[in-house]
Amino acid sequence: MKTILILAATPQGLRLDKEIRLIEECIRGAVRRDSFKIITKTAVQPQDIRRAIAEEKPQIVHFCGHGLEDGSLLLEDDRGQNKAVPPQGLASLFKLHADYVDCVLLNACNSVKSAEAISEYINYVIGMNREIQDNSAIKFSQGFYDGLGYETSGNQNVFQRAFEEGFVAIQMENLFQAEIPVIKTNINLDKPHKPMDISLLVKFLAPCLPFLLNVGNKAVEGASGKLGEDVWRKATVVWGKLQPKVETKPMAKGAAQELANSPTDADALDTLQKQLKKLLDEDKVLSTEITRLMQSDEEVISKAVNTFNQTISGNDNVVQNVTGNNSKSIGRVGGNATIN
Repeated sequence: MKTILILAATPQGLRLDKEIRLIEECIRGAVRRDSFKIITKTAVQPQDIRRAIAEEKPQIVHFCGHGLEDGSLLLEDDRGQNKAVPPQGLASLFKLHADYVDCVLLNACNSVKSAEAISEYINYVIGMNREIQDNSAIKFSQGFYDGLGYETSGNQNVFQRAFEEGFVAIQMENLFQAEIPVIKTNINLDKPHKPMDISLLVKFLAPCLPFLLNVGNKAVEGASGKLGEDVWRKATVVWGKLQPKVETKPMAKGAAQELANSPTDADALDTLQKQLKKLLDEDKVLSTEITRLMQSDEEVISKAVNTFNQTISGNDNVVQNVTGNNSKSIGRVGGNATIN
């Protein structure tokens, strides 16, 4: 389930209800409509945006409203007066939420400078390079969300595909407005990067999969406490990227479920490792995104994997314990053991 957070600012009496209604209609009529949840916040102030993104943890953030020539977005302050939020302020905000926000759409005039600033941290950001007519902005939104709801094939990226659908929607209505929307991305498939360690990825996910594959069950309530908040947060983000692709591959899906049933089983670990390697070799964009996520929190990943390795090695260790009366008890460890 992908969350779309629509943030509508209404300074100077701009009406955005039509655009919001059309976005909702596009998603409800999409082929993959069950994959999206829409949350709308209207008349937003700067603090509203900050809190809404933190609370909802959306994958897509859509801003509609006014933009200024310097790239700032025009909001309201707590007195109802116009409040300009500069590009760097917006970039700093999205830097805090780069783990789960995949795409930002700034459907406002002159918003390309903000898009460029935000794209330092967010994979896909769309802005407007000059003033755009209201009807053209609405047509772009219609096309974008139509495209977002379509099935994609091969290595076609869903956000690039949606952008192109929005571009065509404007082009068919007003050719002169078609060049206004611009997409900025920090995903560069040609840029060399440190190869991903698939074994590390699988070992990181293994203890989390029993919880990740049972989202909505009571078992998830204790996941953060058992795994650690940082590990659970990172695992949900990484699996959130992988799961849609895994679901389309029966062998990968089966391997994930098998490992969830036996997280320390060597054969299950090896099977999922092979399946994820095939999957990521086929999808270079996804591979780049997962690599960046794994490398952005190396300390969290390393700590989790070291704990997991200790659990595996502990399973076959014989432990001898001297009790209070100097008698001995001997047995096998089913997990970690601390001996003083």
